[in-house]
Amino acid sequence: MKLFSKQKEIAIHVIYWLIFLFGYFVKLKPENEFILSFDEITYFDLSYIFVTVSTFYLNYVFMLKKFFDIKMVSKLLIGLVLIFIYFITTRYFIEEIVFPYTIGTGNYFEGTSFGYYIFDNLHWGSKPVIASTIIWLVINFIRTLQNEVLLNEEKKKAEIQFLKSQINPHFIFNTLNNIYSMVFRKSEQALPAIEKLSEIMRFTTYETQKELISIDSELKYIESYIELEKIRNTNEIYISLQLEIEDKNQHIPPYLLLPFVENCIKHGVLDDNKNPILFSVKANHKKLIIEVKNKINKKLKDAHSGIGLTNLEKRLEYYFPNRHTFKVTNDENYFESYLEIKLER
Repeated sequence: MKLFSKQKEIAIHVIYWLIFLFGYFVKLKPENEFILSFDEITYFDLSYIFVTVSTFYLNYVFMLKKFFDIKMVSKLLIGLVLIFIYFITTRYFIEEIVFPYTIGTGNYFEGTSFGYYIFDNLHWGSKPVIASTIIWLVINFIRTLQNEVLLNEEKKKAEIQFLKSQINPHFIFNTLNNIYSMVFRKSEQALPAIEKLSEIMRFTTYETQKELISIDSELKYIESYIELEKIRNTNEIYISLQLEIEDKNQHIPPYLLLPFVENCIKHGVLDDNKNPILFSVKANHKKLIIEVKNKINKKLKDAHSGIGLTNLEKRLEYYFPNRHTFKVTNDENYFESYLEIKLER
């Protein structure tokens, strides 16, 4: 998103002054014809334009930045009084002191009271003050909204990087513990496990730096993950993978599928061939559906259970706001999770 640029701001000012000059110098004749009355320009017209322009920009550049505070009415009133004092005194000095001395006449009739002069110029001075205030408020309102959007975007990006960093160390920590146990037992599966971990590390090093990856890349990552678990476990692991994917090159955010597999392997019963872990992925260019069901291993107690799915929920809010349905069911015997994402906006 590009912020409201100086060029756009200048363009608004140019348009305003063109409208101002058009209304000031273009006259409507009785025959309904518009004419330019440059030949009728007086010193008083020029002085009024000078005071109007200088008041406009004094208010726009300095007064509003210094005194505009909606929470402090007194401060706002001080700024308003000061800008009107500038308009009235500057115009009076030029037209009622300098001009009588240089061109022999002033703008107001002799005998005009200063009270009437002030009252009359509150009307004339209100035009540049109101115009500059409105333009300043509109432009600053737009810039404030844009800055808030940019800050929120940066905050979300920072949060998503933090969530990714939570996922990687969490998985690697568990895996290294597993390999340590195999090495300690002098298992022949230690070296294949290290090789699988190496493949996973390559994925986490390169693929996760991307905003989007192919579904195929994540599925290969999951296969390595499952193979590592099979190597680690002495008992057979039963996982039913059901894949209905139209295009394996379809792009998704990294680590969108893994938390489901990691959660059910970590907390589910792995060696029950009658109740295998179900992992289903259905995808086309319009929709992605992930369904997972596993029998709960009641012998395990993990204080950090669910951290992957908790992080996933936050990532879904970032990547697919108002475009996903995420449900979790836990009846103390079976754990089921369902995710549906609308991939098309």
